[in-house]
Amino acid sequence: MTKNGMLFLVVSKGMSEKAMDILRDKGALGGTVLNACGTASSSLLSILGFGDSKREVILSAMEKRVWEEAKNGVIGLKAKGIAAFLGGEKMDNEWTMIEVICEMGYADDIMAEARKAGASGGTVIKGHGTAKDDDVKFFGYPITSEKEVLVIVETKEKAEKITKAIESLPMLSKKGKAVVFTLPVTSFASLG
Repeated sequence: MTKNGMLFLVVSKGMSEKAMDILRDKGALGGTVLNACGTASSSLLSILGFGDSKREVILSAMEKRVWEEAKNGVIGLKAKGIAAFLGGEKMDNEWTMIEVICEMGYADDIMAEARKAGASGGTVIKGHGTAKDDDVKFFGYPITSEKEVLVIVETKEKAEKITKAIESLPMLSKKGKAVVFTLPVTSFASLG
């Protein structure tokens, strides 16, 4: 029985192809690259516009063995990011992925609250909601709301405190503004 899962790999802008080459060499079939940004490390850097860093996120379904064989090569890239493997085996682990899907413009406030609760950083991915029959239409095309996905990977102990802090934000009590959930991480690595 193969132990399949999903690799969530955050790398510096321009490093996704090099990382994907290493993964393919070990047996990965491919992946999807998303543009994202890292969260500012301090409020001063954020105010000055230097805090957010351009990132690329690779999502790739693969066997756990592929990730284990490729891990050292990917870490060796020093691509300034993280790698979190989700699934593939019993989830008795130290790491948790927190995901918050929210309306555009809320991710910074949510990350600020997460930092107060102990989060060291996160990644923001831009997106949009899916269209429904009752959505407002413009020239016959549905207008879908712009979304942000904030992803934070922390130790299980910190993740519980961070998740509670995020859930206490007023925006999460309003229907359709944001949703928060956690996923267990099977394998975690920091990429320089």
